[in-house]
Amino acid sequence: MLIEYQGGIILVRRTIAPYKDTWALPGLRMCKPEGIDDTLTRIGLDEVGLQLDLKSKKILDQYVGRFKTEHGRQDISTAYVVKALVGQELKLNKSHFSGFQIVHSLSEIPPKTGAMYKHYLKKYFEM
Repeated sequence: MLIEYQGGIILVRRTIAPYKDTWALPGLRMCKPEGIDDTLTRIGLDEVGLQLDLKSKKILDQYVGRFKTEHGRQDISTAYVVKALVGQELKLNKSHFSGFQIVHSLSEIPPKTGAMYKHYLKKYFEM
């Protein structure tokens, strides 16, 4: 999920697999029996401590991930853009992430960012 916060998009540095030690966007999977709004709310609160404006959500794009380590696995991901409610302080989930940064342009995306996340960020900044 791309969370708009303080004029940019939140990137997190993962400490857990997949994408361990890689810059990523918050969120990765939907849990049963969640709906989209439930998932976005959970990710916002559990991963970065932010309440989100669900009325602002928009589908950005989809991405097919092919895993090198699991040759038979292929996942499809759907990215949403959602605004964080104003006036909140980001509170990082330290059991999942070692740091965060706010990126405002393509040129600010760190080199060690996952391919799926780079894809979504490029789509976002080229809109």
